[in-house]
Amino acid sequence: MSSDLAVVVHGLGKCYHIYDHPSDRLKQFLLPRAAAVAGLQIPIYFKEFWALKDTSFELRKGESIGILGKNGSGKSTLLQLITGTLTPTTGSMEVNGKISALLELGSGFNPEFTGRENVVLGGALLGWTPAQTQEKFSHIAAFADIGEFMDMPVKTYSSGMYARLAFSAAIHGDPEILVVDEILAVGDAAFQSKCIQRIYRMMDDGVSVLLVSHDAYQVRSICQKALVLDNGEQRFFGSAARAMDEYLVLLSPEKSDVAKGQGADDSLISCVDDASEDSASPQAFAITIHDVEMSTLNHGVTDVINSGDQVKVRFVYRVHGVPVGNLSFVVNLYREDGLYIFGTTTAMRGMPAFDMHANGWVEIEFPALKLVSGSYKWRVAVNDGRGLQIIAEAVPVCPFTVEDGFRAVGVVDIDHAWTVGASQEGG
Repeated sequence: MSSDLAVVVHGLGKCYHIYDHPSDRLKQFLLPRAAAVAGLQIPIYFKEFWALKDTSFELRKGESIGILGKNGSGKSTLLQLITGTLTPTTGSMEVNGKISALLELGSGFNPEFTGRENVVLGGALLGWTPAQTQEKFSHIAAFADIGEFMDMPVKTYSSGMYARLAFSAAIHGDPEILVVDEILAVGDAAFQSKCIQRIYRMMDDGVSVLLVSHDAYQVRSICQKALVLDNGEQRFFGSAARAMDEYLVLLSPEKSDVAKGQGADDSLISCVDDASEDSASPQAFAITIHDVEMSTLNHGVTDVINSGDQVKVRFVYRVHGVPVGNLSFVVNLYREDGLYIFGTTTAMRGMPAFDMHANGWVEIEFPALKLVSGSYKWRVAVNDGRGLQIIAEAVPVCPFTVEDGFRAVGVVDIDHAWTVGASQEGG
């Protein structure tokens, strides 16, 4: 294994045996052996379920890889195999570095122990000296910020407290490889922001990151590469941009759910009519979005356009309280049924991060929006500078229809030219 590689996975697979009846498990344990001795055909009393099949990729030191897939696609199984909590059925893997994993909420904690006792126990298992444990405990407690609950049994904790303590303990173990399986989704907005900023710092310090997420946009923003899983099978591994396209294709059959904001990628579509202090996350009281409108050069603000019109999308943002820095702006376009058509950010366009000291406005101009006839809607948002965290969003907004005179079908009217000629028979 090369010294610059953190994780190498080759042909990894995990198969479970599913039994219809408890007695079948005993039959499978005893009867095949008897059949083999007697020279008879070996009976099978189970069905195979492959949670993961033939998955291969490499994670380099200091690199971040996103893992995308719908629920049940094998993401968590893959992480459990990498961290050693599951044994693979097929394939192999090599890990070069100290892993710290955030998988199932509260995993590794004894529910009867206090938070302090669990930290001390975890430190002992990691080989910390008493002096190291004492020093690290002060940092862990400060980051978790659960106050007197640190000396209460963790079985009394809420899911948010579990997440706080688990994340704090994991990052203070000085990992070389950080594995995160969306555990932070249960934390409150302020703590999520705190965790994300720490992940940024760890990445800058050369820590390798495996990030499981349903949010393709976040993966594309912070990960160099991404792996897409579908029903336990590897669909794609490569650039995060291409992986996002592959993942959105997987979501397309679930149009009815996605259109309602109930699909796997809830961060891309949500059911709010406008961004207010309730819909702006995670810093709801820092920035809010208002007065989103779409206009054309000829008709002003409108909800009907012709294919190829020059279109502008404009919104106002308001800064509440202290100024907010290191931010980017986002625009996304969807068809009415939820099909994701287009998305970009100021960060993707190479624009520097913005510092917002006062209220302002943002305008995105499309010189020729060549959509075919249909109904569409927009999403606008303010993200942090790297695109990992949504600060405020408005979605769906400015629903509109396109008229094209039946020039084309599909989604986009692509510029083209026809040439038709005649040739002699057989020429």
